[in-house]
Amino acid sequence: VGRADRSPGTLPPATFGGNGFAVVPEFSLTAHHIPDVHIVALHGELDIVSSDWLTEALVEGAGSTVVVDLADLSFMDCSGIDALVAARNRILAEGLGQLVLARPASIARRTLEIVGLEAWIVDWSPAWA
Repeated sequence: VGRADRSPGTLPPATFGGNGFAVVPEFSLTAHHIPDVHIVALHGELDIVSSDWLTEALVEGAGSTVVVDLADLSFMDCSGIDALVAARNRILAEGLGQLVLARPASIARRTLEIVGLEAWIVDWSPAWA
């Protein structure tokens, strides 16, 4: 099973905490395929800086079921949700399969529940590891 890492081409702008240290939000994804399933694991913070290329990355991997593994996602804002919704809509509209979410951490799960996307969450299959 092959693995691929993707991250944005440029670093996001740094923000400065109270102690003067620069903090650069981190985000990456890893992907691997098994028969009929494309698993995409999101790592770090999914926000306006990192979400702009996520939709395309998820659609590129479609062709059956795209499982978005949220276990290592530490933050998600509305732009991240927009990217997931846009990807799912395109995958369905273009007949490329479906997109589901798995293993959201409590903060991501709560965000998905608030916006009414908890129905997209499926149980993790050991075959996807």
